Amino acid sequence: MRIGNMSNYVIGVDLGGTNLKAGIVDKKGKIHSRLSIKTHYNADPQTISDQIFKLIHDIIMIAQVKTSDIVGIGLGSPGLIDKRGETILFSPNLPQWRNIPIKEMITKRFVVPCVLENDANAAAWGEKWVGAAREASSVVMITLGTGIGGGIIIDNKLWRGANNVAGEIGHMVIQKDGRKCNCGNYGCIEAYASATAMVRRFKELLKSGAVSLLKNSDEITAKMINDAALQGDKASLDIIKETGQYLGIALVNIMHIVNPEVIVLAGGMAASGELLMEPVRQLTKQKAFEASYKDTKIVFSQLGNDAGIIGAAGCLLKELEISV
Repeated sequence: MRIGNMSNYVIGVDLGGTNLKAGIVDKKGKIHSRLSIKTHYNADPQTISDQIFKLIHDIIMIAQVKTSDIVGIGLGSPGLIDKRGETILFSPNLPQWRNIPIKEMITKRFVVPCVLENDANAAAWGEKWVGAAREASSVVMITLGTGIGGGIIIDNKLWRGANNVAGEIGHMVIQKDGRKCNCGNYGCIEAYASATAMVRRFKELLKSGAVSLLKNSDEITAKMINDAALQGDKASLDIIKETGQYLGIALVNIMHIVNPEVIVLAGGMAASGELLMEPVRQLTKQKAFEASYKDTKIVFSQLGNDAGIIGAAGCLLKELEISV
């Protein structure tokens, strides 16, 4: 169904390690049409690029508009982006996704402006724009999914660092010589508190002899662990609690270094709700300086799975200085 004059809309694209999502977003941050497909995790760059092109084409078809009617395209991608914001240098959870000049590729393909942003930065901007942190000027967003991403906003601006690689919270080292991370380093928080890591630790717990409702499951996912925990499964409850404690260590470091007004937790693991949040809050209260902890709100995302789409669109509007 055609949704009207598209000169007031932008396409937001969220490239994740598991799903690739796109939406038509207006200047007030509302999604009018959305589409999601599975990401070809270990595919070559051309295959993933073709997926992105097809998704953008399909969302335009669903909305029944011409590409010439679109203001632009915002793309949030996992991993490191070059200083000029044009090329994806490296993405731990998309192994072959390296040195891809995706901004230029999209601009040439659809003949509209494109903004490339780290996916967690984009999600953080979405929450700051119209979500859980819209009243705050300093925000740290942590995305908990296949990996762990981070976005930092200071004085109402995304903080990208000297080389555009700030906010890699997932690769904060919390244990010297710890578990190996997908980035190749050891002891990163992503190797302990991501959904992937939680499943790996849960399987290890089962191998050690723990009793669980999931003992005989062929495949175990973070959602299954969460669902079992809600049924009172002790092994699942223990793993989620431990995950929250690991996450809490990262939050204490963030509080001591950045001292933000709001820390937003997002991603699929947010579905654990208070089962995850309670150990996070307990550990941060125990370990953080009172002055750092007392005025920092730790909240779940309000935009949920739409944060990346909305934030990518918002980054495009901000870049072009298009206001409501």
